[in-house]
Amino acid sequence: MPSKDPDADVLVVGGGPAAATASRLLSLWGRRVVVVARPSTDDPELPESLTPSCGKFFDLMGIRPRIDAAGFVASRGHTVWWGSPAPRVEPFAEGLHGWQVTTGRLSEVMLEEAAAAGTQVLRRTATLEEVMGWPAAFRLDCTGRTGLIARAHGRRRYEPGHRTVALISRWQAEGWPLDDPSHTLLESYEDGWAWSVPITATERAVAVMVDPRTTALTRGDGPAAVYRAEVAKTRRLRALTSGAVLSGGPWGWDASMYSADRPAGDDWLLVGDAASFVDPLSSAGVRKAMASGWLAAVAVNTALAQPRLKEMALAYFAAREAETYARFLALTRRHLRDGAPADHPFWADRSAVEGDAEAVSTDERPAVEAAFERLKAAPTPLGLRIGPEVRFATRPALTERELVLERRLVTDRLPEGVRYLHGVDVVALVELAGEASDVPGFYDEYRRRMGPMDPPPFLTALATALARGWLIGG
Repeated sequence: MPSKDPDADVLVVGGGPAAATASRLLSLWGRRVVVVARPSTDDPELPESLTPSCGKFFDLMGIRPRIDAAGFVASRGHTVWWGSPAPRVEPFAEGLHGWQVTTGRLSEVMLEEAAAAGTQVLRRTATLEEVMGWPAAFRLDCTGRTGLIARAHGRRRYEPGHRTVALISRWQAEGWPLDDPSHTLLESYEDGWAWSVPITATERAVAVMVDPRTTALTRGDGPAAVYRAEVAKTRRLRALTSGAVLSGGPWGWDASMYSADRPAGDDWLLVGDAASFVDPLSSAGVRKAMASGWLAAVAVNTALAQPRLKEMALAYFAAREAETYARFLALTRRHLRDGAPADHPFWADRSAVEGDAEAVSTDERPAVEAAFERLKAAPTPLGLRIGPEVRFATRPALTERELVLERRLVTDRLPEGVRYLHGVDVVALVELAGEASDVPGFYDEYRRRMGPMDPPPFLTALATALARGWLIGG
């Protein structure tokens, strides 16, 4: 240990994508950032499939050229055998590509870019006592499943029915019998599911996702025997590996879903997998980590720039973390219901709908269309007025680097409020409505006060406001 730890505005513990995202952004925004990451090891690296949506975070950080030059396989989509023997080929839209990466190499590249932005990177381990006593205004726990701060303060909760172990091996072949070898492959079978991603042109990772309660792991058969038995249950991946050579593994990773009921404290935040872990089925692990890193950076930057907004910023971060986990949990359960090929405990436990946090919303298109027809037949003057449930309140809003307070339209169904709909400022829309004599005049007045706006989004927003009861009359 050095005699004195360096002062910092923000101490980031961990060296993965969440840590690199938060530290690079905060450094770019002028904050003093220290990252404490454990020294590099020879441990096996976990393969990850990144969808094109990760590109927006690479762009935000200004590192996309470095990512593209790092030698990762460019992925063009997915091929899926899910609940059916027929393949479903899902190319990425508009010719975009994703990236097939390994966690260690991606983290190394991203952390180098954080250092280039001014982050001080220390390669060492640190105890919870050292971290909490560090001379820093904020501490970000980006230690993933280890959860250095999370286990002490976050009260981690594992998701019932989602205890999963990933057994992963590497396979070598001169050529893979696939229409597009860059694709991520997904296959469900009776009591589990499997996936495969390319690591290089000749090497692929093949993983099986098993429940440790219902497989031979609990009988002590060992990972190698269990892995081969599980691959044998598949059809497509079994055929894929029949002509390949096992070049490494299997290695086991705990892939169980969990969340923390307290993602932030007075001077610490749980970021990325330290806050929650989502099922690998979503292919969203790295994207979620980078999004969490960005949101943590915004919350901390806001608290440092405007101390009066600190409580609001930390509460906003905590709420968004909880919402993200709930959304992924519901999405995972829907995917698992679709994939269940048999009445087996592996699928029944995971696809249970009880407790889903994301309810299916009613399609409001007919109501919006009916409101649009009412507008076309409305008398002059329109006679629009604000609905009885509408009120206006100040709510936090996310910008690229800070949270700000803005005036929003609020109802009992939308306690967080809404400001824009289809690019239209709905606060201005409903407040101007009472002055409108007809729709064309209303459109012209909105443009005069708020700036250029095309007719279609304005009319859609106006009809939606009527359908939702934000405006009545007309």
